[in-house]
Amino acid sequence: MYNPTTRLLAILELLQSRGEISGLELAEKLEVEERSVRRYIMMLRDMGIPIDGERGRHGGYSLRPGFRLPPLMFNTEEITAVMIGLMLSRELGVTALAATESAAAKIERVLPEELRESADALRESLVVDAVQFGIRTIPNEWIMRLTLAIHTHKCLQMTYASGDDETTERLIAPYGLVLHGKAGYLPAYCYLRQAIRLFRLDRVRSLVRTEQSFVPPDDDFDAKQFVFSSLANIPNTYAFEILIHAPLTTVETIVTASTAILESRDKHTLMRVFSHDPHWLARYLTRLEIPFTILENDVLREALQVLADEILGSIKQ
Repeated sequence: MYNPTTRLLAILELLQSRGEISGLELAEKLEVEERSVRRYIMMLRDMGIPIDGERGRHGGYSLRPGFRLPPLMFNTEEITAVMIGLMLSRELGVTALAATESAAAKIERVLPEELRESADALRESLVVDAVQFGIRTIPNEWIMRLTLAIHTHKCLQMTYASGDDETTERLIAPYGLVLHGKAGYLPAYCYLRQAIRLFRLDRVRSLVRTEQSFVPPDDDFDAKQFVFSSLANIPNTYAFEILIHAPLTTVETIVTASTAILESRDKHTLMRVFSHDPHWLARYLTRLEIPFTILENDVLREALQVLADEILGSIKQ
């Protein structure tokens, strides 16, 4: 599905790659009528793009000879926003995997070396996992600093606030960065506590890169699984268990691995979810359109009852 901005960019890419293309072919590729194509061409001309047009049955559009668009130039914050946007669109199912990978590859081809390393670090170190609307804002600068530290195995000096707002200075070795639910999580080795700990990014007060290197964890360390396991033991985070009345092979096509832990139970599927928001999970379950039974816990049952009352109330109106 195209919007006006992406249609303009698509026309430019086609003109640069094809040399000349007919209005009919442009209309078919953009899924619009030919008069809409003419309107888009006029918009591009108003922007100063020299597009020649030839009328008639065999006519078409072409860029004036010798004209080439300059490569896109991003700063670090912009490339962070673009790459995260691509990852989120893939996670939410808005864009197909092949399309996001193709877009990322095209962007990286025109990036200077230092930004290409940042883009590589972001793609390899950041996990986007069942993100919900209303996620707490994380500065792009911190995301890039964290992913580069993970990628290059460099320690960070961090000021961190606990739940009661007590701050401590910690030297950490970051192992991964996971955006999950409405928060960002950082599994890292804490030299102060001498153990791997889970840090919430909205409680980080400062991050400073150091030149101290660290040895990365074993290959079997899974940042996302560590976050899931740790969340189960954090106050105000609930562990939900739902029995989905459909086989695992069916549920796997609907529920992504980043949303829940799925296990086969004969002809049914056990779904485990860790979240602090039972109302989000209630809405999610109703969209599955598959019968289910709540095994744990009462907080989710209450959230479903609230949702049911809201639906019935809207029907009565």
